[in-house]
Amino acid sequence: METKNEQQNMKMFGYGLVGVLAIALVGSVVCGVYRVYAKAATDNFTVTVAKVLRLPAMKVNSERVLYSDYAEDLRAIHTLVAYDKSTGGNNAALTEEQMSDQVLWRLANNILIKEAAAKYGVNASSQDMDSIKANLLKQFKDENEINAEISKRYGWTFAQYQDKVVKNYILQQKIAEKIQGDQAGREAIRNKALAVLNEIKGGKDFAAEAKLYGEDGTKANGGDLGWFGKGDMVPEFEKAVYALKPGEMTQDLVETQYGYHIIKLDEVKTEKAKDASGKMVDQQKVHARHILFKFPDPSTYMDSLAKSANFHLYLKVHNPFADLLNK
Repeated sequence: METKNEQQNMKMFGYGLVGVLAIALVGSVVCGVYRVYAKAATDNFTVTVAKVLRLPAMKVNSERVLYSDYAEDLRAIHTLVAYDKSTGGNNAALTEEQMSDQVLWRLANNILIKEAAAKYGVNASSQDMDSIKANLLKQFKDENEINAEISKRYGWTFAQYQDKVVKNYILQQKIAEKIQGDQAGREAIRNKALAVLNEIKGGKDFAAEAKLYGEDGTKANGGDLGWFGKGDMVPEFEKAVYALKPGEMTQDLVETQYGYHIIKLDEVKTEKAKDASGKMVDQQKVHARHILFKFPDPSTYMDSLAKSANFHLYLKVHNPFADLLNK
């Protein structure tokens, strides 16, 4: 039978053991947190600590991106790079920094897509997912073969691929359909273009207005398109510009597949050129400028979401959002 002193000693030993375990646990947690935020380590111990504590890698607007998701995607892109190195794929030369950048952008875009999907009221239904799966099955023998291919490329199962890639692909497609069919958005752009057209008619300088309102690569040069000939532009644009005389501007908006244009013809010249048969003929060239007001466009819309988003990166890695943060 244990004496009173022996019982007290055993109790003290138990307290001491609990204390040692608690210190060891705290030490492990501190070590894991340090390895996340100082090293961006992706070993199993660090990722497990990050997953248990739900440590964030970054915040996009009000939503956190978990470090465990970042680490999992980083492992996947390492697998893809290794695969492409063995097969001569496009991603074979990606550096560590580029891989991290791609992962961070993908995870950030997922949140922006989620926000856009909520705005436009779209979702990826089980029928949508099944449709993508059915199309994939046309390219592979069965689901096991799909799983094997995805595992080779990313280290994921097909279910993971559907959740991480297919779901967001479906959402992007549906968002694009909504944006391209946005008649109210088109009307707003038309009204803006008309207002600028009227400003130029009222005496504003064309080139200055192009620098303010142009939405393509000619903006910086006052809308200057340089010299071009017939067949170089889409039909609607070509018809409008060739109907002008030097110094004239279109009196109405010109609509093309890209959006609304205001066009001004600067100069006209004729030069010798070979026709389709190789015969030298006179060819008229025009030097014009324009102001383009783009139709609602999915990529432009997503770019605008990124530019207006708030990014906060917690990790000690290259920040791919730096330019946007300095906007």
